[in-house]
Amino acid sequence: MISVIKDYFLSIRPHIVLTSVPCWLLGVSLAYSKGYFNLSNAILALIGVLFLHLSVNAFNEVFDYLRGNDSIESLSEYSGGGGYLVKGLLTPFQMGTWALILFIVGTSIGVFLALQHKIIIIIGFIGILMILLYTPLLKPIGLGEIAMIVGFSCISVGSYICMFDSQQYLFDFYTFLLFLLPGLWKSCVLLINEFPDYENDKKANVKNWVVRFGRKKASMIYFFLMLIFYSIILYLFFIGYLKILSLLAFLSFPLFIKVFIDSMNYKDLLTHIPVMRNQVNIGYISLITVSVSLILPF
Repeated sequence: MISVIKDYFLSIRPHIVLTSVPCWLLGVSLAYSKGYFNLSNAILALIGVLFLHLSVNAFNEVFDYLRGNDSIESLSEYSGGGGYLVKGLLTPFQMGTWALILFIVGTSIGVFLALQHKIIIIIGFIGILMILLYTPLLKPIGLGEIAMIVGFSCISVGSYICMFDSQQYLFDFYTFLLFLLPGLWKSCVLLINEFPDYENDKKANVKNWVVRFGRKKASMIYFFLMLIFYSIILYLFFIGYLKILSLLAFLSFPLFIKVFIDSMNYKDLLTHIPVMRNQVNIGYISLITVSVSLILPF
C-alpha cells in the first residue's frame, strides 16, 4: 500500500511543482508592498496552485505516453516525464484519474476564492484552458511555450488579486510587466527541458519550438526571451517601480549565460541535466529576490 501511494506521489514529479512557489510569492509580495495581505487567502491560493500544477504534470504524463513521445532513455528529473507509465508502474487510466482528482481539488479552491473576487473567474478560466489544452493541443502545435507564459503569469496575477479587499485592485501597465517575469522564466524552463526530448517529440510529431526550429535556433530564442526577462527587471528599477535590492536578481545572470552557451553546444541528456537545473535555479534566485525586495522597506 505504501509503495502504491509513493508511486502515485512521485509519478507527478512533485519537485517540479515547487517552481510555482516563486510565481505565487511574487503576486503576494506585490500586494503586500501596496498594503494588502490576506493570510488565509494566500495559503489557499498556494495550495490551489500546487494542486493544479500537479494535475498538469499528471495530464502531461498520460497524453505524452499515449502519443508515444516518452521513453525510458529520455527520462530525467526535468524532462521525459516521470516514467511511471513507461515502466508500467501505473496505467493511463490510473494516472488520468489521479490527474482529474488533483484538478478538481485545485479548481474547487479557485471557485472558493472567486466567490470573493469575481475577476478571478476570468483568470481561472484562462488558467484552466492552459491546463486542459496544454498537452493534447497547445504543446503538439508549438504553442506550449506561449501557454507557459500565460499560465504561470496567471499564477502571479491570481495570487495578487486574492490579497485585496473584494472588488478593490491596483493594477497598471507596470504590474503587467512584472507579472510577465514568471511566465517568461517558465517558458524558458520548458524550452531548455525540450532539448533531450527532441528525437522522441519529432517522431511523435510534437511541433514544440525545439522540434520546429532545431536546437541551435531554439537556443537563440531562449537567449532573446531571457534578455526580455532581465530587461523588464532593469526597466522597472529605473522607473522606480522596483527597489535597488531587486537588482540582486542579476546574480543569476552568469547562470543564464552558461545555460545559453551549454544549450548551443548540446551533447546528450546526461550533460544537459545540469543545464536544466541551472535554468530552474535562475527563476528561484531572480523571482525570490524581486519578491523579497518588494516586502522589505528599503
